[in-house]
Amino acid sequence: MTTVSLTLHGDPEDVDSQARQLRTELLDLDVDSADFAAGGPAPELSKGADADTVSTIIVALTTSPVLVQLGRVLRDWVRRDERRKIEVRDGDRSIVLTNTTAEDNSAAIEAFFRREPGD
Repeated sequence: MTTVSLTLHGDPEDVDSQARQLRTELLDLDVDSADFAAGGPAPELSKGADADTVSTIIVALTTSPVLVQLGRVLRDWVRRDERRKIEVRDGDRSIVLTNTTAEDNSAAIEAFFRREPGD
């Protein structure tokens, strides 16, 4: 099974709703799960979870074709708003997607996601 961590960056007020929207799109893929990162208890006197918890989605999947689909969904999602930025981590590998990188580096993005689980 492959586990990929997605961290959204941006205005904290926008990130929560964007993360929830992205998670809904990810669940339409054949992923095993797409869950928000588990965080510790909220700090005393805070109004809820910390920004890292609500802006990081852990995606688990078992087949490499789904990994390629995930890459395409993320690339397209970032393209829809010039302010979007998402960091993708897969083990020791990582890539940062922005509207600019999604337009200019489609081949690099495809290469990052086109691999066999366990590579």
